Amino acid sequence: MMIKPSKILSSLLLISLVFLFFGCSHIVAPRGAIPVKTDVVGSVDAKREISLLNGVADSKLTLIATQGSHKYFADYRHWAGLIVSQLESELKSRGVQVLSEGGTAFKVAVESVGLFWGSFSTRCIVRVRVEKMDGTWTKTYEVNNASGHFARTFDGAAHKAVVAILGDQDFKNAMR
Repeated sequence: MMIKPSKILSSLLLISLVFLFFGCSHIVAPRGAIPVKTDVVGSVDAKREISLLNGVADSKLTLIATQGSHKYFADYRHWAGLIVSQLESELKSRGVQVLSEGGTAFKVAVESVGLFWGSFSTRCIVRVRVEKMDGTWTKTYEVNNASGHFARTFDGAAHKAVVAILGDQDFKNAMR
């Protein structure tokens, strides 16, 4: 029994289309904290004890970009957790008493992560909302980082979010 070439060709075409539409998926996140130099954000003179909480309730993957058959996802809860962890570390190193609960509480939530391709680099834009748990203060920070190294794009974006929050006089005033 002989199989017709058209049947083989149509089968290969069908298999190729399946792979095209179900391309690769990637989960992107910062690899770790980049320390913030004291001279970049200045001193923090909070006299109260503070606590920082992850403001993203659910851990789920959100599609942030596509390129060809590649899909890029981010878990906003994971991103917010990394930013909270670095904020706690940086504030402790500046003499602020950071508690796991209690004190003046702040909720940190990542609202969006965007990924964009340029000629020589990729760009990540992150939007982070910080609010006082008593509802008296809230502010949204949008940071933008580009790098020729794909993973550094996300590392730098998280770092810039931490720098923006720590360097903001409104945040420093809200901690008092």
